Amino acid sequence: MKNKTQTLVPLKALPMVFLLVALLASVVCFSGCEKIQQQCNRRRTIVLTKTEQAIHADAGIFAFRLFKQVALEEDGGFFISPLSASLALSMTANGTAGNTAVQMKEVLGFEGYTYEEMNGFFEKMSRELPNADKKTQLAIANSLWIREGFPVYDSYKNLLDTYYHAQARELNFDSNQAIKTINNWCANKTNGLIKEIIDEIEPSMLAYLINALYFKGTWTYAFDAAHSYDDTFYPDFEQESTVNYMTQTETFPYTETEFAGIASFPYGNQAYSMVVILPKEGVTAKQVIHQEMTPAIWQTVMNDLECNNRKLEVSMPKFTTEFEKDLIPTLWAMGMTLPFIEGAADFSNLSPVSGLFIGLVKQKTYIEVNEKGTRAAAVTAVGIRKTSLDPDAPMPFTINKSFLYLIVEKSTGTILFMGRQ
Repeated sequence: MKNKTQTLVPLKALPMVFLLVALLASVVCFSGCEKIQQQCNRRRTIVLTKTEQAIHADAGIFAFRLFKQVALEEDGGFFISPLSASLALSMTANGTAGNTAVQMKEVLGFEGYTYEEMNGFFEKMSRELPNADKKTQLAIANSLWIREGFPVYDSYKNLLDTYYHAQARELNFDSNQAIKTINNWCANKTNGLIKEIIDEIEPSMLAYLINALYFKGTWTYAFDAAHSYDDTFYPDFEQESTVNYMTQTETFPYTETEFAGIASFPYGNQAYSMVVILPKEGVTAKQVIHQEMTPAIWQTVMNDLECNNRKLEVSMPKFTTEFEKDLIPTLWAMGMTLPFIEGAADFSNLSPVSGLFIGLVKQKTYIEVNEKGTRAAAVTAVGIRKTSLDPDAPMPFTINKSFLYLIVEKSTGTILFMGRQ
């Protein structure tokens, strides 16, 4: 696992617990004709069926479990994308059978649903999320890369193409050009934010399933760079340091829990937001994660943010962070073990070749926050191996200590990114 931070604000200087669960996409239904709505570019609400709502809720449980497990494994700040991980692993799960399929679906939160329901949900979300707000960019891309000569069922490739728009491509994995081709795809799909996900291809590696996310949002209420200033930041897990803060006084959605103050900072037409969870005085981000980072509390928070606004005097640090994580130990600790065990994993719905197992689950992420807005990206790669081939007054909201932040889709509450700084 690697954690790399650059100026704007170095991660060393900026160890804040950020829970990036927020890319809030919501289309509000207003009265009036469709033409007026188009002219005003209203945010769009993603309408889910009862089954889709249930799947979404269970996917949210996976997101929080993943976040908490990574928090246990990482001493400092981190930034992950539960959505990217879910998409890559769900594509992979379609190739499993038997107990391997049961276990993957259980951990991902889909044990009570058919593959058709799970795949249909992801197809709909991948189609609707990018269209939630024309003023905010969200791109979702999937791909399947196959070693030349490795047989993959046409039914599996067709399924990925239909539901995940993941076209299969065969490459000569023994050539360095294969690495360049895969990494170039990642760079292209993330607008250059993540340039590399594969650094070598071992002889035992037969296929990669890859998801890429790209997000770019401008603040609805921009910060004036002329008002930015340097001040001290107090992280939970490193020495205090001087960072650059952007500041403004404005009315934002705001609520509180027992342990934290929570504010929502919208992008574009407010379909997407960054939700910042700032621990109260004497409370650490670790305590907030342990006590309050649950789907039930999160739903209450999201409901409260829809109804409550408060004038805030905001001071938010600018920062750029890159993070890399091997998710196999994380998923193993969450109960997903069979897919990683040689001789036990069952991928008989992917290929007629026996002895296949997952040998790689890597995620790389990037986020940049400044006065204009936010750019964020994630790439998750799953590698398949062959066995044995080796009030009125503004309230101060100064984010000057470890905090959590989330980027979420508003109408459904879909968690795209989560982090801790």
